[in-house]
Amino acid sequence: MAQQQKPTTAADWMSLEFEIQRLFDGAPVDEEQLFAGRLAEVTKMLQTVMERSRHVVLFGERGVGKTSLSNIFWKRYGKTLQSFIVARVQCGPQDDFSSLWVRALEELKAMGISRGKPEYVTFDVDFSSITPSQVRRELQKINQNALPIIIFDEYDKLVDRDAKILTANLIKELYDFSVHTTVILVGVAENVSQLLGDHASIGRALVDVPLNRMSEDELREIIYQRAKKTPISFSNDAMWTIVILSRGLPFFTQTLSKLAALHALNNRRLNVGNADVEAAMKRFIEDTAISFRDAYRAATRTNQKNNLQESLLACALAKCDDEGFFKAADLIEPLSAIMKDKRRIAHFDKHLRRFSSDHGGNILIKRGGDRQQTFRFADPMMQPYVIIKGIQSQMIDDDAKNLLFHKEQRELDV
Repeated sequence: MAQQQKPTTAADWMSLEFEIQRLFDGAPVDEEQLFAGRLAEVTKMLQTVMERSRHVVLFGERGVGKTSLSNIFWKRYGKTLQSFIVARVQCGPQDDFSSLWVRALEELKAMGISRGKPEYVTFDVDFSSITPSQVRRELQKINQNALPIIIFDEYDKLVDRDAKILTANLIKELYDFSVHTTVILVGVAENVSQLLGDHASIGRALVDVPLNRMSEDELREIIYQRAKKTPISFSNDAMWTIVILSRGLPFFTQTLSKLAALHALNNRRLNVGNADVEAAMKRFIEDTAISFRDAYRAATRTNQKNNLQESLLACALAKCDDEGFFKAADLIEPLSAIMKDKRRIAHFDKHLRRFSSDHGGNILIKRGGDRQQTFRFADPMMQPYVIIKGIQSQMIDDDAKNLLFHKEQRELDV
């Protein structure tokens, strides 16, 4: 049980700092009570598992919580159904079909034994290499009372084409033979084809679960669920600053909340305010300097005064859809506020072309034809980084900040 009393000693404050680190460390969530939102996706995945014949492809941008969702969705029934046996395999560029599936079988057997259900997993794992049909035959040996799930995380990092083809063949075979093990493929992608390649032959066996950015209410819930386990509280302004800066990315919500809370604790305060969030923004810029600084410079480096930094900031502030994409017209309002002058697409059209080209480091992804182009940050975490850089460099004054902080939302009770 997390401590709820105010710390009185140095050891108490240090213990609370460790607790904040644990709760807000930005790592994938594996405790159900800390998981916020995603009810529709959880329901869809559980229904697929219960069908016992189809499989899941979970995909989306970096930082939207794919790993956390795959960690937690099955636990919604975990207290009443003790039959889940869940194996997780981390994919890498060094993997081939055998290395993936031998690990999967080993992990599944180990998890069955650790859950006190060795009779559920009486199959062989003594393989150095294995074929799709061998995997299928071993999985058919699993006790019919079990609900086995094999999760392949970061499937996008698997580069062996044969491994993907053989995995697709195996999924089709599992479907055709009605093997009741559910395979879940998790990866960064805009669509299933991008993650799996040609999957037309196994389309019937797959359930697509696209994971988009989270709503503001869901991000608020992330902070609330963690903070309530401690004596820490977040002011209304601090919470909304974090939520709006996060741009729908739960990873950033956790990271900025953690840094703000630690700053408050270092000053022996239990209430996190906007001053703590500002300190957290500075810390975030320092901690991510190596990751983002070079990409930012490549995108905005110029010998002329042509407002590249302001245009990139407008991209970060632009209203986007659930997948993080925005149109050129969406830059007009934020860039006009930043420049304090009415801007038109002609003022920044060439900047968008630069940002989505090698010349600008491809900091943006471009999708669609010439008439209906949309853009998104190639690395989603670059978006909050650009906004924080804009705030620190004072490109965003109070008028421009109104685009970030919606007054009606700030006035909501925490």
